[in-house]
Amino acid sequence: MPTRLRKLIRPDRLAGDSLARNREFRLLWLSFMMSVAADQIFPVAVTIAALNAGGTASTVGAIFTGRWVALLVFALAGGLWADRLPRRTVMVASLGFQCCVVAIGLRGGAPAWLLAVLVFLVGAAEAFHRPAYQACLASVLTPAQRPAAAAMVVVSWRLGAIIGPGLGAYVVTVWSPRVGFLAVLTAYLLGLVLLLPLREPAVTSGRRAPALREIADGLSEVSRRPWVMGGIVAIALQQMLTIAPAQVLLPLVSRDVFGGDAVYGTALALLSFGGLAGGLIGMRWKPGRPGLAAIIGVALYGAVPLTLTWPVSPASLYACYIVAGLGLEIYGVQWLVNLQREIPPDRLARVTSVDWLASSITTPIGLTLAGPVSAAIGRSTLLAISAIVGFAVPLATLFLRGMPRFHSDMTPADAEATPSLRTP
Repeated sequence: MPTRLRKLIRPDRLAGDSLARNREFRLLWLSFMMSVAADQIFPVAVTIAALNAGGTASTVGAIFTGRWVALLVFALAGGLWADRLPRRTVMVASLGFQCCVVAIGLRGGAPAWLLAVLVFLVGAAEAFHRPAYQACLASVLTPAQRPAAAAMVVVSWRLGAIIGPGLGAYVVTVWSPRVGFLAVLTAYLLGLVLLLPLREPAVTSGRRAPALREIADGLSEVSRRPWVMGGIVAIALQQMLTIAPAQVLLPLVSRDVFGGDAVYGTALALLSFGGLAGGLIGMRWKPGRPGLAAIIGVALYGAVPLTLTWPVSPASLYACYIVAGLGLEIYGVQWLVNLQREIPPDRLARVTSVDWLASSITTPIGLTLAGPVSAAIGRSTLLAISAIVGFAVPLATLFLRGMPRFHSDMTPADAEATPSLRTP
C-alpha cells in the first residue's frame, strides 16, 4: 500500500498513537456510535409501526414533524444546560430518558398519536445530548488530536447513514417493529453504559447568570465573530435553498429522465461515499486557510442542482454527488475543529446549539416549500436558482472578517468580554 494512502487511513500513526491512547475519546466515540445506530433504526421502526396501524404517508410525515418541533423548542435550552452542568451528566440523562421513551414502543400496536409523542420526546432528548457531546468532545482532546477526531466522527456518522437504515429495515421487516424498538433501546443503553466511566475534564468559569442572560451570552459569542455568524447563516441558507430542493426533486428527475428509481438510490449512496472520502481526507489534511477550503467545499454542492437542471447522463450526476459529499464533510471537519479552538469551553455547547438550531429551522422549510415552488415556477427554474444560490451564498461569506482562516481577530474590547477559563 502506498505510504501516503496508509497514513491517510491510519491517522493514529501521525500523532504517535496519541488519539488511539486517549481513553476518554474512545469511550465518547463508542457511545456516539451507539447513539448513531439508534438514531438510524428508530425512524424505520416508527414508520413501519405507523403503517402497520393503518397510517399513510401523510401520517408518517406528521409523526416526524414532532422531531423538528422538539429541536426548535429545546435546542437553545439544551446548549444552556450542557454548559451549566457536566456534559457527561447531560448525555447520560438524555440517553437514559431516550431509553425510557423507546421502551414504551415495546408494547406494540402503538397508535399514531403515541408514536408522534415518542418521536417528539426522543427529539427533545437529542436537543440536550448533541451540544453536550460536541462540547465534551472538545474537552477530552488536545489541539493536535482534534482534526483526526473530527474526521472520525464524520466517518462514523456517514457509515451509520449508509448502514443504519438498511439494517433497521431488515430488523423490522424480518421480525417486527417491536424488535426494532428493542434494538434501539439496546443501542441507547450501550451508549449510556459507555459514558459511565468517562472522566470529563472540569471546565471552570465565573458565577452563573440567569438562564436568558446565558443564552444571550451564547448568541453573543456568535455575533462577535463574523466568520462564525457567516458560516451558520451560509449553511442554513444552503440547507433551505440548495440541498432541500435537490433532495426533493432528485427522485422526480430520476423517474422522468432516467426511467426509474435506480439513479435516485445510487446518487444518494454516492453522496455518502463522497462524505466518507471527505472525512478520510480531513484526518490528514491541514489546510493553511481552513475557512477557504471549507467554504469551497460547501459551494461544490451547487453543482448538484445544476446537473439536475440539465441531466446529461447518470455518470455526470453521480460525479456531482460524490464531489458534493466530499466537500460537505471537508467543511464539517474544518468547522468543528476551528469552533473547538475559537469558542471558550464553557460556551461551546451554546454556540453548537445555535448552529444546530439554524439548520433545524431552515431544513424543514426548504423541504416543505420545494414541491409547491417547483409547481409554481417550474422544476428547471427552481433548480437553476438553487444552483446559483449554492455557489454564490457560501462564496460571498469569504469577504467576512476571519472567514478564510476561520479565525477571529479579536479587538481589545472583545478580548476583555471573553471570560478567562481554566481547564484542569
